[in-house]
Amino acid sequence: MGALASSLQTMTRLLPRGVCARALAYAVLASLFPLLALLYVSATPEGPRPLAALALGVTLLSFIGLVRSLRPIAAIASMLDRQVREQDSGRSPTSDDHRQIIANFQIITARLEALDKQAQRHPISGLPRREVFFETVSQDLAFCATPALLGLVRLANYDQIVAFDVDAAERILAATAARFTNAVGAGRPLAHVDRDCFAVWFGAGTDAKAAQAELEAIGYALMRDIQDNEATVTPDIQLGAALYPADADEPANLLNRAFVSLARPQRTAEGAIAFFARPSPQVARRRFSLEQDLRHAIRRNELTLQYQPIVDLAMGRVVGAEALLRWRNASNVMISPTQIVPILEDSGLVHEIGLWTVNAACRQLREWGDAGHNDLKVAVNISAHQLRDSSLVSALKRMVASHGLKPSQLELELTETAAMEDAARTHAMFEQLRAAGFSLAIDDFGSGYSSLAYLRRLPFQKLKIDREFVSYVDQRADSRTICKALIDLTAGLELAVLAEGVERFEEVETLHALGCSTFQGYFFSRPLVAGDFLKTISDPEWTARLGSPVRRQQEELRRRLS
Repeated sequence: MGALASSLQTMTRLLPRGVCARALAYAVLASLFPLLALLYVSATPEGPRPLAALALGVTLLSFIGLVRSLRPIAAIASMLDRQVREQDSGRSPTSDDHRQIIANFQIITARLEALDKQAQRHPISGLPRREVFFETVSQDLAFCATPALLGLVRLANYDQIVAFDVDAAERILAATAARFTNAVGAGRPLAHVDRDCFAVWFGAGTDAKAAQAELEAIGYALMRDIQDNEATVTPDIQLGAALYPADADEPANLLNRAFVSLARPQRTAEGAIAFFARPSPQVARRRFSLEQDLRHAIRRNELTLQYQPIVDLAMGRVVGAEALLRWRNASNVMISPTQIVPILEDSGLVHEIGLWTVNAACRQLREWGDAGHNDLKVAVNISAHQLRDSSLVSALKRMVASHGLKPSQLELELTETAAMEDAARTHAMFEQLRAAGFSLAIDDFGSGYSSLAYLRRLPFQKLKIDREFVSYVDQRADSRTICKALIDLTAGLELAVLAEGVERFEEVETLHALGCSTFQGYFFSRPLVAGDFLKTISDPEWTARLGSPVRRQQEELRRRLS
């Protein structure tokens, strides 16, 4: 009997789950095996009987399993039959079994409804998920004979809020979703399509320009500060869009095109919509090929750093260098930095290669220190993307320590535009970097639209005047006025100032007369490989040029006359 029960359990595990499916399987087995046994015995009347006995055994097990699997069905049928008899007799059904059936039915129905709702709605925002959104849009497209627009709204600083407080991030996301719902209003399909992205569908019959204006209005409505307990959060809202049928003709591809519009390296003005722009096949292939090559550039040792000297005329010597990334690919072609940077930021490689750059610069600083040049600093550019990495400070501290350097020997440069991209995040990261001992500088000042008073809230020590104001400053009164104001302001704020991109003696002379003593540019030296850098700054003839402006002016005059 034990063997029979064990065989039945094994058989049960092999069969499908569910009362109906299992009962059907048992019924098939119970019918099929006797038929096979009968055919075998008829075909071989004198043959061995073990196979027939096995078939009959399986048949017996199948019948037993069938009876067991039908018990729940029989019980339900009995209860329902009893209910019918009680109703026919005029008595109210008071059976415990009957009540249990009703209770179970209600529980199962409620669970199914809850699961269905959960599958269709995002747990934080309560908005429909993308699958539900796709169904709605598909139904609209079936009758859509006119252009339509899919709008995408992204909470761009969501990851930064998550890094600060996960629970707060969920509350901010829920509040943003509620605002989004109110801003869209009734009648337009909307959804939570990605962790930090919401979509709205401007369907058939919608004027394209009106839809764009409405999407921009939605974006502005979401930009107001959100108060979360004692914290105030300013949502960084980005808007993307894709047009039907110009960009795509089905919902999933439209959404993909809208995502691509947000991934462009160029940032749009605040509140403006980034539309999908299809690159030419040649440009797309070229960019894809460069990205794939760049992913292997570190392993292939194709990346190098060049160093452009930074000179202090008041001290009469070189005080440091800016490390500039260079890439010569496997085909021995030097790739322009203007091509590298957008690929780095779009592909996410900016973090990996950014840290490689810092490590290479630290290694070079160590070598120069061992050669007796312990007073040099190296400036390295960091991007706004890198500032979003909460592990940046600890990674930089480890690298500097591993090379036996002081953090103050490494100067981190951030462009004015990048500093203003997320001012709150930049301020927090700068505070951490300053506390760790790193030197901080604002690069390309004047290329953006911020004020020095606002930037001063950031704890940086140096401001680099943009090349736009330095170029031909001796001939342009407006540039001289701006440079004079910047130099005076930085002096009053006890900040260092550097003029970058100087290429002519007259530029150096004019800026020095205005009070600037630190320079970088081709007038002094082009970017150099590490070996040439040390040779150049150790060359007496070259260092003689770093004397007083009067002596340099006399030497320049003699050089021109000779």
